[in-house]
Amino acid sequence: MPLPRRAVLAALVVGVSGCAASPVISGAPAVAPTSPPPTQSPEASAAQQAVVALRSAVEALSGVSGFEAKDWAAAALAQCDAHLALLALPDPFGADDQEPFVVQTPAAPSLSTLEQGTAELTERITGAVEALKSAAGAATEGDVRLVYASAAAGATALGNTAVVPATSEVVPVRLQPTTLEASLPIALGHAWALVYGLGVGLGRLDSSDPLHALGTTRMAAAKEIRNALRDAVDEVPEQPAAFELPNEMSTPDEIRAGWAVLETHLLDGFARLVAASDEGLWRDRFLAQVAPVQAVGGRLGHWPGWTA
Repeated sequence: MPLPRRAVLAALVVGVSGCAASPVISGAPAVAPTSPPPTQSPEASAAQQAVVALRSAVEALSGVSGFEAKDWAAAALAQCDAHLALLALPDPFGADDQEPFVVQTPAAPSLSTLEQGTAELTERITGAVEALKSAAGAATEGDVRLVYASAAAGATALGNTAVVPATSEVVPVRLQPTTLEASLPIALGHAWALVYGLGVGLGRLDSSDPLHALGTTRMAAAKEIRNALRDAVDEVPEQPAAFELPNEMSTPDEIRAGWAVLETHLLDGFARLVAASDEGLWRDRFLAQVAPVQAVGGRLGHWPGWTA
Protein backbone atom coordinates (compact mmCIF):
# COMPACT_ATOMS: atom_id res chain seq x y z
CA MET A 1 0.00 0.00 0.00
CA PRO A 2 1.63 3.27 -1.07
CA LEU A 3 2.41 5.78 1.67
CA PRO A 4 0.71 9.12 1.63
CA ARG A 5 2.94 12.02 0.32
CA ARG A 6 2.88 13.73 3.76
CA ALA A 7 4.28 10.59 5.45
CA VAL A 8 7.11 10.36 2.91
CA LEU A 9 8.14 13.99 3.60
CA ALA A 10 8.04 13.39 7.34
CA ALA A 11 10.28 10.36 6.98
CA LEU A 12 12.78 12.37 4.96
CA VAL A 13 12.93 15.11 7.64
CA VAL A 14 13.56 12.52 10.36
CA GLY A 15 16.26 10.88 8.29
CA VAL A 16 18.11 14.14 7.56
CA SER A 17 17.87 15.22 11.19
CA GLY A 18 19.25 11.94 12.39
CA CYS A 19 22.28 12.15 10.08
CA ALA A 20 23.18 15.79 10.92
CA ALA A 21 26.48 16.46 12.72
CA SER A 22 26.47 17.38 16.39
CA PRO A 23 26.24 21.13 17.00
CA VAL A 24 28.99 20.84 19.62
CA ILE A 25 32.35 22.17 18.24
CA SER A 26 35.35 20.07 19.10
CA GLY A 27 38.92 21.29 18.95
CA ALA A 28 40.33 24.83 19.06
CA PRO A 29 38.47 27.41 16.96
CA ALA A 30 40.28 28.85 13.93
CA VAL A 31 41.98 32.16 14.58
CA ALA A 32 41.34 34.95 12.07
CA PRO A 33 44.53 35.86 10.22
CA THR A 34 46.12 39.17 11.28
CA SER A 35 47.56 41.73 8.91
CA PRO A 36 51.36 41.80 8.83
CA PRO A 37 52.90 44.84 10.52
CA PRO A 38 53.72 47.72 8.18
CA THR A 39 57.26 47.92 6.90
CA GLN A 40 59.34 51.01 6.20
CA SER A 41 61.17 51.36 2.92
CA PRO A 42 64.96 51.75 3.06
CA GLU A 43 64.65 55.28 1.65
CA ALA A 44 62.06 56.30 4.24
CA SER A 45 64.12 54.81 7.06
CA ALA A 46 67.25 56.61 5.88
CA ALA A 47 65.34 59.89 5.65
CA GLN A 48 64.00 59.53 9.18
CA GLN A 49 67.47 58.67 10.47
CA ALA A 50 69.00 61.67 8.70
CA VAL A 51 66.49 64.08 10.25
CA VAL A 52 67.22 62.59 13.70
CA ALA A 53 70.92 63.24 13.05
CA LEU A 54 70.16 66.80 11.93
CA ARG A 55 68.19 67.46 15.08
CA SER A 56 71.09 66.18 17.16
CA ALA A 57 73.46 68.60 15.42
CA VAL A 58 71.13 71.57 16.00
CA GLU A 59 70.81 70.68 19.67
CA ALA A 60 74.59 70.32 20.06
CA LEU A 61 75.29 73.61 18.27
CA SER A 62 72.81 75.46 20.47
CA GLY A 63 74.84 74.48 23.53
CA VAL A 64 78.20 75.68 22.21
CA SER A 65 79.64 78.67 24.04
CA GLY A 66 79.17 81.85 22.03
CA PHE A 67 76.24 80.58 19.98
CA GLU A 68 73.69 83.39 19.92
CA ALA A 69 71.00 82.30 17.47
CA LYS A 70 68.85 80.87 20.25
CA ASP A 71 65.55 81.74 18.54
CA TRP A 72 66.70 80.00 15.38
CA ALA A 73 67.78 76.90 17.31
CA ALA A 74 64.48 76.62 19.17
CA ALA A 75 62.53 76.98 15.91
CA ALA A 76 64.83 74.52 14.11
CA LEU A 77 64.33 71.90 16.83
CA ALA A 78 60.56 72.39 16.65
CA GLN A 79 60.71 71.93 12.87
CA CYS A 80 62.74 68.72 13.17
CA ASP A 81 60.27 67.39 15.75
CA ALA A 82 57.36 68.19 13.43
CA HIS A 83 59.06 66.37 10.58
CA LEU A 84 59.92 63.33 12.67
CA ALA A 85 56.40 63.08 14.08
CA LEU A 86 55.07 62.64 10.54
CA LEU A 87 57.91 60.77 8.85
CA ALA A 88 57.83 58.08 11.56
CA LEU A 89 54.24 57.12 10.73
CA PRO A 90 53.48 54.23 8.36
CA ASP A 91 50.85 56.48 6.75
CA PRO A 92 51.63 60.23 7.04
CA PHE A 93 47.96 61.00 6.35
CA GLY A 94 46.51 58.27 8.57
CA ALA A 95 45.08 58.18 12.08
CA ASP A 96 46.94 59.46 15.10
CA ASP A 97 47.03 56.05 16.83
CA GLN A 98 49.54 54.49 14.42
CA GLU A 99 52.59 52.76 15.82
CA PRO A 100 55.54 54.89 14.69
CA PHE A 101 58.72 53.48 13.24
CA VAL A 102 61.65 53.89 15.63
CA VAL A 103 65.19 54.67 14.54
CA GLN A 104 68.31 54.81 16.64
CA THR A 105 69.26 58.26 17.92
CA PRO A 106 72.89 58.97 17.09
CA ALA A 107 75.32 60.21 19.71
CA ALA A 108 75.43 63.99 19.92
CA PRO A 109 78.48 65.41 18.16
CA SER A 110 81.25 66.62 20.45
CA LEU A 111 81.69 70.31 19.70
CA SER A 112 84.06 72.78 21.26
CA THR A 113 83.91 75.71 18.84
CA LEU A 114 81.32 77.48 16.74
CA GLU A 115 83.30 76.58 13.65
CA GLN A 116 83.00 72.89 14.47
CA GLY A 117 79.31 73.26 15.19
CA THR A 118 78.64 75.12 11.95
CA ALA A 119 80.58 72.55 9.93
CA GLU A 120 78.70 69.68 11.61
CA LEU A 121 75.36 71.38 10.98
CA THR A 122 76.20 71.93 7.30
CA GLU A 123 77.20 68.28 6.89
CA ARG A 124 74.03 66.98 8.50
CA ILE A 125 71.82 69.37 6.56
CA THR A 126 73.38 68.03 3.38
CA GLY A 127 72.82 64.46 4.54
CA ALA A 128 69.20 65.14 5.48
CA VAL A 129 68.42 66.88 2.21
CA GLU A 130 69.90 64.08 0.13
CA ALA A 131 68.12 61.36 2.13
CA LEU A 132 64.79 63.18 1.95
CA LYS A 133 65.21 63.75 -1.80
CA SER A 134 65.84 60.02 -2.26
CA ALA A 135 62.70 59.20 -0.28
CA ALA A 136 60.74 61.67 -2.39
CA GLY A 137 62.06 60.06 -5.56
CA ALA A 138 61.05 56.61 -4.33
CA ALA A 139 57.51 57.66 -3.39
CA THR A 140 54.79 56.39 -5.71
CA GLU A 141 52.10 58.87 -4.63
CA GLY A 142 52.29 62.57 -5.36
CA ASP A 143 51.31 63.79 -1.92
CA VAL A 144 53.78 61.46 -0.19
CA ARG A 145 56.44 62.67 -2.61
CA LEU A 146 55.66 66.25 -1.61
CA VAL A 147 55.89 65.37 2.10
CA TYR A 148 59.51 64.28 1.68
CA ALA A 149 60.37 67.12 -0.72
CA SER A 150 58.84 69.62 1.71
CA ALA A 151 60.91 68.25 4.58
CA ALA A 152 63.97 68.56 2.32
CA ALA A 153 63.08 72.19 1.64
CA GLY A 154 62.72 72.81 5.37
CA ALA A 155 66.11 71.23 6.01
CA THR A 156 67.61 73.34 3.24
CA ALA A 157 66.23 76.47 4.90
CA LEU A 158 68.06 75.61 8.13
CA GLY A 159 71.31 76.36 6.34
CA ASN A 160 70.55 80.07 6.83
CA THR A 161 70.66 80.61 10.58
CA ALA A 162 69.85 84.30 10.09
CA VAL A 163 66.27 83.42 9.10
CA VAL A 164 64.20 81.85 11.87
CA PRO A 165 61.76 79.18 10.63
CA ALA A 166 58.18 80.33 10.98
CA THR A 167 55.63 78.62 13.17
CA SER A 168 52.70 77.41 11.11
CA GLU A 169 49.56 75.40 11.76
CA VAL A 170 49.70 74.00 8.22
CA VAL A 171 50.40 70.26 8.05
CA PRO A 172 50.41 67.91 5.06
CA VAL A 173 47.05 66.39 4.16
CA ARG A 174 45.92 63.94 1.51
CA LEU A 175 45.77 65.71 -1.86
CA GLN A 176 43.50 65.20 -4.81
CA PRO A 177 45.64 63.83 -7.65
CA THR A 178 46.59 66.44 -10.22
CA THR A 179 48.44 66.48 -13.52
CA LEU A 180 51.45 68.30 -14.84
CA GLU A 181 49.32 69.85 -17.57
CA ALA A 182 46.95 71.35 -15.00
CA SER A 183 49.74 72.52 -12.66
CA LEU A 184 52.19 74.14 -15.07
CA PRO A 185 49.98 77.16 -15.89
CA ILE A 186 49.59 77.86 -12.17
CA ALA A 187 53.35 77.89 -11.63
CA LEU A 188 53.75 80.05 -14.73
CA GLY A 189 51.24 82.53 -13.31
CA HIS A 190 53.32 82.84 -10.14
CA ALA A 191 56.46 83.39 -12.22
CA TRP A 192 54.69 86.12 -14.20
CA ALA A 193 53.56 87.76 -10.96
CA LEU A 194 57.11 87.64 -9.57
CA VAL A 195 58.60 89.27 -12.67
CA TYR A 196 55.91 91.94 -12.53
CA GLY A 197 56.48 92.60 -8.82
CA LEU A 198 60.24 92.75 -9.25
CA GLY A 199 59.77 95.33 -12.00
CA VAL A 200 57.48 97.47 -9.85
CA GLY A 201 59.89 97.36 -6.92
CA LEU A 202 62.94 98.14 -9.02
CA GLY A 203 61.15 101.12 -10.51
CA ARG A 204 60.52 102.53 -7.04
CA LEU A 205 63.92 101.84 -5.46
CA ASP A 206 66.90 104.15 -5.55
CA SER A 207 69.64 102.60 -7.63
CA SER A 208 72.04 102.99 -4.70
CA ASP A 209 69.86 100.83 -2.44
CA PRO A 210 71.41 97.34 -1.96
CA LEU A 211 67.92 95.93 -2.47
CA HIS A 212 68.00 97.32 -6.02
CA ALA A 213 71.09 95.27 -6.86
CA LEU A 214 69.51 92.17 -5.33
CA GLY A 215 66.31 92.70 -7.31
CA THR A 216 68.18 93.30 -10.55
CA THR A 217 70.06 90.01 -10.23
CA ARG A 218 66.90 88.18 -9.27
CA MET A 219 64.99 89.64 -12.22
CA ALA A 220 67.33 87.93 -14.68
CA ALA A 221 66.88 84.57 -12.93
CA ALA A 222 63.10 85.02 -12.60
CA LYS A 223 62.80 85.66 -16.33
CA GLU A 224 64.71 82.44 -17.04
CA ILE A 225 62.32 80.54 -14.78
CA ARG A 226 59.34 82.17 -16.48
CA ASN A 227 60.67 81.25 -19.92
CA ALA A 228 61.33 77.64 -18.90
CA LEU A 229 57.82 77.25 -17.50
CA ARG A 230 56.29 78.92 -20.55
CA ASP A 231 58.16 76.51 -22.82
CA ALA A 232 56.86 73.55 -20.80
CA VAL A 233 53.20 74.57 -21.11
CA ASP A 234 51.34 73.01 -24.05
CA GLU A 235 48.88 75.88 -24.40
CA VAL A 236 50.22 79.09 -22.89
CA PRO A 237 47.41 81.12 -21.29
CA GLU A 238 47.11 84.82 -21.96
CA GLN A 239 49.36 86.81 -19.65
CA PRO A 240 47.53 89.46 -17.61
CA ALA A 241 48.67 93.04 -18.16
CA ALA A 242 49.06 93.57 -14.40
CA PHE A 243 48.95 91.58 -11.15
CA GLU A 244 47.68 92.41 -7.68
CA LEU A 245 50.62 93.30 -5.47
CA PRO A 246 50.99 91.83 -1.96
CA ASN A 247 51.12 95.35 -0.49
CA GLU A 248 51.55 98.96 -1.59
CA MET A 249 55.28 98.37 -2.26
CA SER A 250 55.95 102.08 -1.78
CA THR A 251 58.92 101.78 0.62
CA PRO A 252 62.00 99.54 0.65
CA ASP A 253 60.58 97.53 3.56
CA GLU A 254 57.29 97.04 1.74
CA ILE A 255 59.09 96.08 -1.44
CA ARG A 256 61.21 93.52 0.37
CA ALA A 257 58.14 92.07 2.08
CA GLY A 258 56.22 92.02 -1.20
CA TRP A 259 59.00 90.24 -2.99
CA ALA A 260 59.13 87.64 -0.20
CA VAL A 261 55.44 86.88 -0.69
CA LEU A 262 55.82 86.57 -4.45
CA GLU A 263 58.87 84.32 -4.11
CA THR A 264 56.95 82.11 -1.66
CA HIS A 265 54.04 81.85 -4.10
CA LEU A 266 56.45 80.63 -6.78
CA LEU A 267 57.79 78.05 -4.33
CA ASP A 268 54.20 76.91 -3.76
CA GLY A 269 53.78 76.63 -7.52
CA PHE A 270 56.79 74.35 -7.76
CA ALA A 271 55.41 72.30 -4.85
CA ARG A 272 52.30 71.59 -6.90
CA LEU A 273 54.52 70.41 -9.76
CA VAL A 274 56.35 68.08 -7.35
CA ALA A 275 53.03 66.51 -6.39
CA ALA A 276 51.94 66.29 -10.01
CA SER A 277 55.08 64.74 -11.50
CA ASP A 278 57.85 62.37 -10.46
CA GLU A 279 60.38 64.24 -12.61
CA GLY A 280 63.40 65.21 -10.53
CA LEU A 281 63.53 68.56 -12.32
CA TRP A 282 60.59 69.90 -10.33
CA ARG A 283 61.99 68.75 -7.00
CA ASP A 284 65.25 70.52 -7.85
CA ARG A 285 63.37 73.69 -8.82
CA PHE A 286 61.37 73.49 -5.63
CA LEU A 287 64.45 73.22 -3.40
CA ALA A 288 66.30 75.91 -5.38
CA GLN A 289 63.46 78.32 -4.62
CA VAL A 290 64.22 78.27 -0.88
CA ALA A 291 67.23 80.60 -1.19
CA PRO A 292 65.41 83.38 -3.12
CA VAL A 293 62.64 83.37 -0.50
CA GLN A 294 65.15 83.75 2.30
CA ALA A 295 67.25 86.31 0.41
CA VAL A 296 64.50 88.88 0.88
CA GLY A 297 63.70 87.86 4.44
CA GLY A 298 60.94 85.36 3.71
CA ARG A 299 60.39 82.82 6.47
CA LEU A 300 59.19 79.33 5.62
CA GLY A 301 57.03 77.22 7.92
CA HIS A 302 57.68 73.65 8.98
CA TRP A 303 56.26 72.29 5.72
CA PRO A 304 57.25 74.55 2.80
CA GLY A 305 54.95 74.22 -0.19
CA TRP A 306 51.92 73.09 1.81
CA THR A 307 49.23 75.73 2.06
CA ALA A 308 46.12 75.88 4.22
